[in-house]
Amino acid sequence: MFGYEIGAPPEKLDGTSVLARIVDGLAFRYYWATDGLRPEDFEFRPGPDSMSTLELQKHILHLVFMIKQTVFNADERERFKSDDPAALREHALENLRIVREHLEGLTDEAIAGHRVLKRDGSRYPVWNIMNGPLADALTHVGQINAWRRLNGNPTPPANVFAGVPPE
Repeated sequence: MFGYEIGAPPEKLDGTSVLARIVDGLAFRYYWATDGLRPEDFEFRPGPDSMSTLELQKHILHLVFMIKQTVFNADERERFKSDDPAALREHALENLRIVREHLEGLTDEAIAGHRVLKRDGSRYPVWNIMNGPLADALTHVGQINAWRRLNGNPTPPANVFAGVPPE
C-alpha cells in the first residue's frame, strides 16, 4: 500500500518534485498514523469540540481530493461517502499515490497554471495547496497521532525523518 515507506529522493530539485515529496511525506505519515487503529480509537475525541479520529480521517480524505483536483486541474472534486475507516484509509492512500504519479509527468510550467477549486467555486493559485490542504492534512495527521496516544494506542515507531517503517 502506498505510504508504507518513502522512496529515494527525486533526481532534480524543482517545484513539481518538491510537491511530490510533500505528498510522499503526507502519505507516509498518514499510513503510520492510521496503522493499527482499534475500533475504540475511531470514536475517540479529547474534548467535545474536537473531531473524532474517524471524523479526522474523513476530513483528510476530502483534503486529499482537493489536492488531487488541483494537481489534475479538474473542474470537479471527487466525493466519497463511507464510515468504514479501512475504506477511508485505503482511498486516501490510493489517491495520494495517483497524485504522486501524476506529478511525475508535470513540468513546473504546466502546474503553475493549475488552480485550487474551493467549494464556493472560487479558484486560487496552485501555491495555495501547500499552505491550505497539504498543511491542513499534515496537521490532522498529527492530531490522529495525538488522539491515539491519549487513547492508549501510540503510533508505530516509523522513522518519519528517514521515511522508513518501524524496525
